[in-house]
Amino acid sequence: MLELKFVSTLEKCFLDQTPADFASVERLRLYKKGTVACQLLVYDGDESYQIQKWLQPTLEGDLAPYVRLRNVELIPNYLPVPVTADRAWAADPKLVRVTPGLYPDLLTPLLHKGKVGLTFQSLRAVWVDVVDDGSLSAGLHTLTVKFTDPEAEDKEAVLAQAVLTVEVINAELPAADTIVTQWFYADCLADYYEVEVFSDRHFEICRNFIKTAVANGMNMILTPILTPPLDTAVGGERTTTQLVGVTVTDGKYRFDFSLLDRWMAMCEACGIRYFEMAHLFTQWGAYHAPKVMATVDGEYRRIFGWETDAAGEEYVTFLREMLTALTAHLRAGGYADRVYFHISDEPSEAHLEQYKINAANVRPYIEGFKQLDALSHVEYYQQGLCPVPVPITDQMKNFLKEDIDERWVYYCCGPWLGTCNRYMSMPSARTRCIGVQMYKYGVKGFLHWGYNFYNDQFSDDVVNPFLSANGGNWVGGGDTCLVYPGRKGQPLESLRLKNLQEGLEDIRVLKLCEQFVPKEELVARMEAICGELNFDMFISDTATMTALRDMLDDIVIEHTK
Repeated sequence: MLELKFVSTLEKCFLDQTPADFASVERLRLYKKGTVACQLLVYDGDESYQIQKWLQPTLEGDLAPYVRLRNVELIPNYLPVPVTADRAWAADPKLVRVTPGLYPDLLTPLLHKGKVGLTFQSLRAVWVDVVDDGSLSAGLHTLTVKFTDPEAEDKEAVLAQAVLTVEVINAELPAADTIVTQWFYADCLADYYEVEVFSDRHFEICRNFIKTAVANGMNMILTPILTPPLDTAVGGERTTTQLVGVTVTDGKYRFDFSLLDRWMAMCEACGIRYFEMAHLFTQWGAYHAPKVMATVDGEYRRIFGWETDAAGEEYVTFLREMLTALTAHLRAGGYADRVYFHISDEPSEAHLEQYKINAANVRPYIEGFKQLDALSHVEYYQQGLCPVPVPITDQMKNFLKEDIDERWVYYCCGPWLGTCNRYMSMPSARTRCIGVQMYKYGVKGFLHWGYNFYNDQFSDDVVNPFLSANGGNWVGGGDTCLVYPGRKGQPLESLRLKNLQEGLEDIRVLKLCEQFVPKEELVARMEAICGELNFDMFISDTATMTALRDMLDDIVIEHTK
């Protein structure tokens, strides 16, 4: 017998489960000109067949024209949690699973002209988006999903149906004012799709991926003025993606920003507002220069790299010349208040002196622009080395003691024990709750290192993310990317991307609620539901996260009737 059940977007549904394992959703709420989603579980326990069935969903009700259906596909996850000798993950009971296997994550179009495929006693989840183009009126609307079997004798016979009610709230959410960047890797797209870097086709593919990022809340992009010196083996190289053209003639530098202008214009057309210039020094220490390519007396070759002393006279001279020209060009283009510069990624306490030298060598030439870096030692801020520090979540408490004008936060491969993150093995609420944490503490920006990283640990090889969620088995599943490289250069979204987008939307709902209720009261009401909000906790269950959002929506509905 075919079973259907609407469930929350925060559920992760595995093949060996049944609809009975999940609470049903009968009503959703949608802000005008917004999107709301749920999942439809489809399950057939009939033992009379052992092969796949293809069933045809039919949409009825006034919501039908506003609905899109996608499959929730499963991805091989060999490393659900980081491997530690002390089996630390065993101390974290709030994980969905810790064993290797197939994990729900990838959202794909329905196959066979819009059908849903079922196999014997295997749970299928279908992602259901309801998108208001502005024409839906406030109030209640319905959607009925019916399933028929095109192969059955009676093709019109309904095997099962499910009904969903959507309440359209008579309000639009305010524009997002949170800055969000998930590092965008142009080289990974060129390598995966085997296209020439910065060719017309490469730009087209990048545009597709950027549009999807923007649609899910990202408004800042990593911009490779030089090839990003990130996740690269010492002495190794990533594929060159350098937007600033460099020519050296008789020892004198000239710079060409035409490719950079094309990149920034494309990004702006997609909805990107902020630009972070790729790091000027290598990762994890800042001792060396990134790869820099130039045409030297007619020969195109590498002029700086791992062999270059970061504080050496030759590289410092180059930076002085390039940054002077670049910042003048950016100011002329009206970007001064929307461009951020990086020194080096994730310097540790041991790298403080080297970072100090590099910052001093760069600062005179980026004056008037913001500087930010992912770092977790508060001394970098206290000594004035990084005006916009981006601490990792479990170190945020040390930075909250400081009077920082623009607060940011990030997570990456860690922390994960007892904190929020985006691993496939974590409940989706644990990914979404970063939004309410950021709201309470007035955090302006969020950073993550991997929007579309399709390399292995040190960028030696390209990794197929459809076959491994772990970047070549070095990080917990889900850390390396939020989108998958689909056919014809089109990105495919993930469950985790949508969960993060929901968390960012929670911030917008809270900002709307502030028009009716003071922030202190909003925080108190949230904490009455979920306990004290801080960066050393997380919300792990669907019911709590749903109750929290329902409370906020109730406030808006009460004041916008």
